[in-house]
Amino acid sequence: MKFLSFALALGAAYFLDNVVADASVAVDRLVSKRHLTKRDAGFANGGNSRNSGKGANGKPRNSANYELSFYHVNDVHSHLDEFRSSGSSCTDATKGCVGGYPRIKTVIDTTRPTHRNSLFLNAGDEFQGTLFYTLYKGEKIATTLNQLGFDAMTLGNHEFDDGDDLLANFLHNLTFPIISSNIHTKNPKLAFALLPYKIFTKHNLAVLAVTTETTAYISNPSNLTTFEDPVTAAVRTVNYIKKYHKGVNRIVALTHIGYDKDIELAQSTRDISLIIGGHSHTLIGNMTGAKGPYPTIATNLDGDEVFVVTSYRWGEYLGYIDVEFDRKGKIVSYEGAPIHLTNATAEAPKLKAQIKQWATAFSAYSATILGSTEFPLIQTTCQLEECTLGDFTADSMEDYPLGSAVAGIINAGGIRAEIDAGNITLQQALECFPFGNSITELDFTGAQLWEIFENIVSGVSSVNGLTVTSFVQVSRSIRFTYNPTNAVGSRLITLAIKGEAIDLAATYRISTLDYLATGGDNFWASRSDFVTLGTMDQVWAEYVKSKSPVSYVTDGRIATTADTVSQKGI
Repeated sequence: MKFLSFALALGAAYFLDNVVADASVAVDRLVSKRHLTKRDAGFANGGNSRNSGKGANGKPRNSANYELSFYHVNDVHSHLDEFRSSGSSCTDATKGCVGGYPRIKTVIDTTRPTHRNSLFLNAGDEFQGTLFYTLYKGEKIATTLNQLGFDAMTLGNHEFDDGDDLLANFLHNLTFPIISSNIHTKNPKLAFALLPYKIFTKHNLAVLAVTTETTAYISNPSNLTTFEDPVTAAVRTVNYIKKYHKGVNRIVALTHIGYDKDIELAQSTRDISLIIGGHSHTLIGNMTGAKGPYPTIATNLDGDEVFVVTSYRWGEYLGYIDVEFDRKGKIVSYEGAPIHLTNATAEAPKLKAQIKQWATAFSAYSATILGSTEFPLIQTTCQLEECTLGDFTADSMEDYPLGSAVAGIINAGGIRAEIDAGNITLQQALECFPFGNSITELDFTGAQLWEIFENIVSGVSSVNGLTVTSFVQVSRSIRFTYNPTNAVGSRLITLAIKGEAIDLAATYRISTLDYLATGGDNFWASRSDFVTLGTMDQVWAEYVKSKSPVSYVTDGRIATTADTVSQKGI
């Protein structure tokens, strides 16, 4: 099979797009058009709208406008079945469980036929997070997704965790198009599975897609695959669409770059009217804890509004927005809100039965009780501050009996689920640490450690200028303070190990993960001077047994401060 380069893909795009578009039209269920109200969608959190006679920018509604409804999900992370909102498995439905593709399917099957015009889009990161991926890799995920009626999907960074070839096999089992405008690959099977954009002829609409360029160092793509700057790729693709698809004046971006980057993309481009995103697990809407409104409205280079939406994580919410385009392809009216998928949402029985059958393979893991915890081991705040699950995990690394480290460092992104108070099972250990990462030990000078923690709290590497893509959690022997209002590169105020201010000239042995050792999340430059020890899930499971009942509260090992002067070298 010949390598399908991006240039050749663009040249062939018109033919490929229209083949897929014609197939989509053939299976569309054309029913009488009815405007979907907040009540119709079952919105648990109210919703936002601008459609009472006037639309965006105060423009009057026009019968010539085109109404199109978008459903969307992102970052489901193999949560095929319902789960606790903490991220752990739903072992007791009476405690309240959310999400799951059977609930998504119910909402889609019930409400989508009420629209003459609708699209269902997936913003990536279907891989990793539960035993459905650990045991089955992409097989059961593909079987599930093919039953949902997706119109298109883009790739998240975690789709590359097990390499290009496994991903390519997964994509070839899907029955809907996969779009990427900024992933360039010389892997022929992967390249053949990707479209640079998708034209939906029925809607005079194009969907382009971009994935975070940090995938190159936070996942495991081969050296045959590269990731272009998302803004550069989006601008080029928009220009190509405008040049070669003259009748298409509605352009949507399907992204896996994160909420803040989505806003930057909106502000840095022209002609994109709607951005449907993922990656940052950002909650937006009218619910408690939301970071912004749904949709969030940004302004592009021409001063036009761009609507940014995302639907949190794990499939707890199904994104929904209904928009009206004017003749120029601009959105002039909208209504919608994320749909919260709770116990009140029925589960599609056939899909539910399939998933439950697959889950019988988990019984040995769910039945193995490692110990218990008096208080919840909190994960949801680990990317922002010290968290109890981060403390406990890093302490397990410091105390690893086969090691000789003085302290432990783990990336917050390496901890994936929360543990409720009560029994802790082996299945929960695997859900918390699904990546198969191993413990390793590295020697650092005090000066190197100061630079590492400065880079982490500043969010950018002083070594290569790249973004540090995760916060950190540390064991009890490390304590540091930082001032987040200081200038980048000057935020770390104090750093101590074993109760003493760090000695810049001394050498310290640190327990960490092989993922970080090889440059993951850009904590430090990739190294090879290490050997791997036990896997993180195994080490953690044994630590639970030895410390049970676990009783952890945060102890101030990570703290912010109003001090502005660094204590480096003092």
